Amino acid sequence: MLILSLLIVLIASIFYYNYRARQSMSLLQSRFNQVIGLRQLIHLLRFHRRQTHMLLSYSYTNIQESQPLNESLAVQTLLRTLINQAEQTHKPMYRILMKRLTALLDEWPRYSLQRNQAVHGKAIRHVLYLIDDTITLSLLSADKEPLFKQYQATWPITLNAIDSLSRFRHSINNFTPGSTAMKRELNLHIQILRRRLSQMAISSHNPVSPTVLASLFEQFDSINLDSPNHSKTKEQLYHFSLQVSDTLFNLFDLMLNDIASDIPIRLPELTINPNNVIRMGTKSKTA
Repeated sequence: MLILSLLIVLIASIFYYNYRARQSMSLLQSRFNQVIGLRQLIHLLRFHRRQTHMLLSYSYTNIQESQPLNESLAVQTLLRTLINQAEQTHKPMYRILMKRLTALLDEWPRYSLQRNQAVHGKAIRHVLYLIDDTITLSLLSADKEPLFKQYQATWPITLNAIDSLSRFRHSINNFTPGSTAMKRELNLHIQILRRRLSQMAISSHNPVSPTVLASLFEQFDSINLDSPNHSKTKEQLYHFSLQVSDTLFNLFDLMLNDIASDIPIRLPELTINPNNVIRMGTKSKTA
């Protein structure tokens, strides 16, 4: 009788352990699905920034009366889905994001180029912080302390790289040809960006070839900062910044894949529009 009781307890314990393990795995998968949704939202915001930058650059007179951009509708649809799927503790942050994005999507036609860049950048950072919160909670609840420490070491590098790119773009807006001070400032930002991206590249489980970054920064070296054609130089610098942005977020995706590979979950690929998913070293299509 005692043996039978012990056997029943053992079977019940095993059943309970398996049940809790399945629950934990399901929650972990759900959280990383949310991370991928947030990553898709960043992709849409970057593309929206590119589209609005182009419209504002050419000073279209009918911006105010034009129909909403397809990217605006996609952002709103995806954000509503993410809010519905968010855990209760995160919903206030999502509501703040909804308010911020609603204002951005409504007001961008009245922005200057510099303000358009800045407001989109703040929105993207907000989404990045939601990703950070979700990943941190996931790793801690899954008892993955070594992986959490590794993530903590690489996350600030990503934020620093994004901040460096923002400062580089700010310098582009203020650029005047023939200015030694401006050339020195741009080159300083390039050195910092090169170092930040290199740190991101080597932190991956599958380090990116140094030739990828070398090829990227050769594009900057080919720009004639002394050219008398002011607008052309600024346009070349801006398009180079798009290449940097693409590379940065590709490296960020590698970090997400590294985390997923160390946890037994399925990490789906970005699926918004395969034609706009930029691979490392290809021509830029997102902002």
